[in-house]
Amino acid sequence: MLDPAELIGIAVLALLGFFLFRYLRAGSLVGALLGGRIRETVGETTLASSATSSAVLPVQTLDAFSGREPIIAPTITRKAPLAVSVTPFRLTRAQALEVAELLARAARSV
Repeated sequence: MLDPAELIGIAVLALLGFFLFRYLRAGSLVGALLGGRIRETVGETTLASSATSSAVLPVQTLDAFSGREPIIAPTITRKAPLAVSVTPFRLTRAQALEVAELLARAARSV
């Protein structure tokens, strides 16, 4: 019988193996996190920049695994010395159009 430490080790290895499989299948970190392969990087904008850190917002389209509708993936990427943070968002076409309209309304009201 396996003790709890061995079970935890097996579970951690299984999770790492699953994520490695998704990363190799998707070809990118964003694809692995959202479950698709990057089709196109539409563009990106710089959110913040300093001598030691930066933040960018690339917008990409992904072909979803398992035949679902394509994914629109805005991703906030922050870089600093010895640190990287990637926060991808999964949007459907309808959600992306709604966000675009909200941003346009906000930009017109400023």
